Amino acid sequence: MTGSRRILTGNEPLWGRIGRMRILFIAPYLPSLIRVRPFNFIKALARREHRISLLCLVQSRNEVNDLDHVESYCEKVETVYLHRMRSIANCLVYSPFPVSLQAAYCFSSRMNEKVTQALQDHQFDVVHLEHIRAAHFLRSGMDVASVFDAVDCITSLYEQFSQHKPSWLGRWTSGVEYRKLRGHEPKEASKFDRVVVTSRKDKEDLQELAPALSVDVISNGVDMEYFRPSDGIVETASIVFSGKMSYYANESAATFLCDEVMPRVKASEPGATLTIAGSSPSKRIQRYAIGHGIEVTGHVPDMRVCLRNARVAACPVSVGAGVQNKVLEAMAMGKPVVATSKACQALSVVDGEHVLIADQQEDFAEALVRIIRDDDLAGRLGRNGREYVDNNHNWNEKARQLEETYSEAIASAGARVRGHNRG
Repeated sequence: MTGSRRILTGNEPLWGRIGRMRILFIAPYLPSLIRVRPFNFIKALARREHRISLLCLVQSRNEVNDLDHVESYCEKVETVYLHRMRSIANCLVYSPFPVSLQAAYCFSSRMNEKVTQALQDHQFDVVHLEHIRAAHFLRSGMDVASVFDAVDCITSLYEQFSQHKPSWLGRWTSGVEYRKLRGHEPKEASKFDRVVVTSRKDKEDLQELAPALSVDVISNGVDMEYFRPSDGIVETASIVFSGKMSYYANESAATFLCDEVMPRVKASEPGATLTIAGSSPSKRIQRYAIGHGIEVTGHVPDMRVCLRNARVAACPVSVGAGVQNKVLEAMAMGKPVVATSKACQALSVVDGEHVLIADQQEDFAEALVRIIRDDDLAGRLGRNGREYVDNNHNWNEKARQLEETYSEAIASAGARVRGHNRG
């Protein structure tokens, strides 16, 4: 690739400033149908005629099979293999030091070399880095416009983990990481011309750590063609909860559903069933599948199948940050959703119109039973939910917002470079 970097004055009209950009997209994992945010940003940006080079880490040889999904949207894709044992060793080595283990997990000298080489060999308009795990791959003071998609405020997330994990060891280790992140996350974010997060709450949390940060809120979108409603309302009393079950917030929510909610649901609807769909369920979660009308699927190749077969989707998460994709995807498929206020905090949904919101076990069970019994309610919530997602979480609109962030970053970089030159 050849070309010249544009240093802009900031006085051009918006579309003139955006134009057709050459973007270096750096991620600590392969953007894919599972890593929906970076994948769909790349897809939407490519369709808007931007030229994208992707550089990312992979930790499994099987991930190479997913390259086809993203390669068609990129001019160039390069991957760096980082063995999981190397990541674990990184964390052990850096555990006594103030660097966050979120970052240490992805330390890779080979990746550092690839980033440096890419910036030397090609002229990019903007560099986009995804997640705190990749932020360290861009050095301070580089004369290229840079955008950091923090996604969530990870410091806030670990503060919650330090308070809510069930074991003292989990709370202690999360507390250690929280204290590291309080210094590490704002320091890394401050290197960038612009920062992006998925919710206003995450913006507030990040700017509390570093008030000078320029932070834009760009929520997640949903592929409305991929997640489409099926015909009719499912007549069975079937409930689904989806997500990666090795993630503490999802495991905690699944435990809440099984222990606190389902007994109450089955007292009113004895035929009710629950499907816990998602990879890497712990032995504790797997044990729930012994009777009681609960199925634990493990890895699911296509989550749409589980959603399609469900009467209602449940999302009782009590800790977390950012946007719950599982809620948006279920709504996009026209499924009524019962969720906690925590699961909806990054959305502008209205209780009773788009979803039913409940936080206590009795209220959550009652809301599920209402949807199981009331076809009109289930149908109305499903239709309204899909309309909400279509109006508020369209990936093309999210890409347009990201273009504006890129434009602001390019203008900031231009001012920064001119200031250095004068100095």
